[in-house]
Amino acid sequence: MAEAAFSFAVQKLGQLTIQKVGFLQGVEAQVKWLKDELETMQCFLKDAAEKQADNQSIRKWISDIRDLAQDADDVIETFILKIDAPRRSRGLIGRFVYLPRHVYHLDRVGEEIERIRSKLEALAKSRERYGIEEITEEKSEDAEYRRRLSPWQKDKQVVGMEEDVESLLRRGILEEREGLSIASIVGMGGIGKSTLARLVYNHAAVAGRFERRAWVCVSSEFKEIEIIKELVMQLVGPTEDKVKVVDTMEKLEVPSLREMLYKHQASRLLLTSRNRDITKYARYVHEMKILDPNRSWQLFLNKAFMEDINGKCLQELENIGRKILKKCNGLPLAITVVGGLLAKQRQSESEWEKVLKGMNSHLGRGKNSVSSILELSYHNLPPKLKSCFLCLAFFKEDATIRAEKLVHVWIAQGLVPQEEEEEETMEEIARSYLDEMINRNMVQVKEMSIDDRVKSCYVHDLLREVSIAKAKEEISFEILRDDNSQSFDKPRHRVVNCSAERRFVYSTNSNKRLRSLFFHGSNIAYCSSSYWKSFELLRVLDFEDFGLNKLPGEIGSLVGLRYLGLRNNRIRKLPSSLGLLKNLEVLDVAKNCFVKVPSFIWHMENLRHINKRREVAQKWRAVVPPAKRKVLLTSDACSVDSLSKHSTFSILQEIFAS
Repeated sequence: MAEAAFSFAVQKLGQLTIQKVGFLQGVEAQVKWLKDELETMQCFLKDAAEKQADNQSIRKWISDIRDLAQDADDVIETFILKIDAPRRSRGLIGRFVYLPRHVYHLDRVGEEIERIRSKLEALAKSRERYGIEEITEEKSEDAEYRRRLSPWQKDKQVVGMEEDVESLLRRGILEEREGLSIASIVGMGGIGKSTLARLVYNHAAVAGRFERRAWVCVSSEFKEIEIIKELVMQLVGPTEDKVKVVDTMEKLEVPSLREMLYKHQASRLLLTSRNRDITKYARYVHEMKILDPNRSWQLFLNKAFMEDINGKCLQELENIGRKILKKCNGLPLAITVVGGLLAKQRQSESEWEKVLKGMNSHLGRGKNSVSSILELSYHNLPPKLKSCFLCLAFFKEDATIRAEKLVHVWIAQGLVPQEEEEEETMEEIARSYLDEMINRNMVQVKEMSIDDRVKSCYVHDLLREVSIAKAKEEISFEILRDDNSQSFDKPRHRVVNCSAERRFVYSTNSNKRLRSLFFHGSNIAYCSSSYWKSFELLRVLDFEDFGLNKLPGEIGSLVGLRYLGLRNNRIRKLPSSLGLLKNLEVLDVAKNCFVKVPSFIWHMENLRHINKRREVAQKWRAVVPPAKRKVLLTSDACSVDSLSKHSTFSILQEIFAS
């Protein structure tokens, strides 16, 4: 991510020197020097990244470089938001009146650049001491590769699960039995539990047998009330008024919600978990096995040679491929991800040897095969994709991620370049990034749109763990919970997990550098105006599915905001201060049933996307008697040791017991 941080800083500095040359007055030489110096340092980052694994000093050097690049980014962003933008909005006379303040801030910019300059010079000297060399990037063939291959053109064959599906259907799901029947799938992470569960869930025999089905993730931080609400919304029948159901649930406590869910009559429960304690409750336990050598090889060929319709391995690559495959230990996730990595290596012996060497290096540091392969796959992503992959840490475990939202978040963060001569739009470029990550098997397709584009996607929990760990390490990402735990003095990206049961304590001291803020869980308590005004450089603010009734009027102080996500809340009115967000590009107010879009929205010059859809409740005549209703519920239970303490399964069992 240091590479990406440099790219952003260099790009902004370049724009600054071209567009604001007259406005920069006495500091233009300093700005140009900073741009050139950062551009030069970029050439050394790839070599540093290769050498950092075995050298703590180089890791520290990269960390210092990253901090400096981010500081430069902050200086530039502050200049644009606090100095240039207000000046341009004041007209000719206003600009003249604004001149003294403008000169003062230019001096501050110059001082900050000098501070960064002295640190950069010191890092350049230490670079020579550590033997970090310049590496010139080879010409990219990514665009050509994207044109040849799209994610929906890939081989979707699932290898080695036919017998598993048949066994689960016969013994766990379709077995004739009155009342609640429980089955579970157990096995280590990456072995394919969720894949098997989805195959069963979407099987034609299951769809024909059960009139209603639901899928829910019981994560390590689950909240029973949220799980029940989610299940109810998936299980309501066509005759029920969904808006009314939502309003009713908001007024109920957990016991009443349990009763409400029970009335929908579940007859089958399928659970997946790494935790074997869950099996004692199940009538049928299906234990996942690793793939045998033949099936492993077949899956490997499907992924590594997905462009070849015959899925054949070149003879000179087979020996290396067999060695790589051996280290995957028959785990489907490991085989799939390393296959996606090798598919990008131009089928070259030297490139495949590099992958094998990288796996040996990671395994040598005590990592297991899955962890080493996932980290290696991340390490081999180009900088632009590394940055995008790290943004996956912002989403909840097992979340269905809308491709449109992901694309807009990437653009708002500045991860997608805007080239004047580029024929593609930023949205099209961002979608090509998503396609490439799917082709590398770092992201999975969930749903396709009617025009053959990715509509939604999801991330395997082990890959999500990698994105969280790397985001904490590389982009100062933190996750705050009700206890207000904090991991960085200068966080830049934050997820806040809230609950209605406990009051969250907010701090305004560490928000000034924050670029993205995602709220998960339940509605927050009232925040003071100083809290919102502390987000000087915030670009992305997301409240999706949060149960928000009102947007604070102080939202207008977030002048750097590019993306505001308010989807699926209960907001009826948008504050007039929203019109002050001159940089806002995306406003998502879809699924706020009664919200009215004010007229000032149409005068926001940078606004490019407004997502709004009025939910219309439709009342249908009852066609299926309640006594005949049957439901299949699928749940991903968490794999942490605290599962039994929270009695996750006992809660579900109580709800669905006959």
